[in-house]
Amino acid sequence: MSDISTKRIEELLETLVKIHLSPIIDKELADLKMKQLYEMTGRENISVISKRLGFSTGKISQIWQRWEQKGLLNKQGKFYKKAIL
Repeated sequence: MSDISTKRIEELLETLVKIHLSPIIDKELADLKMKQLYEMTGRENISVISKRLGFSTGKISQIWQRWEQKGLLNKQGKFYKKAIL
């Protein structure tokens, strides 16, 4: 398979994921703090996020686990990464 075909497949898969996750993202990120948490995920560590948003680290961890179950995040080792950047 050529690189062009692989790139096109990746683009199509990304589009399908966005379509599928869009309603979930809209529901989960309706609250401003939740939206900020999602934006900070993968860029800041949990202690920094906790201080900025006023969430306990335990609450953030629970939210991230829920988001992983819904397909919004992928866990990579100890860290979470957004499914859609």
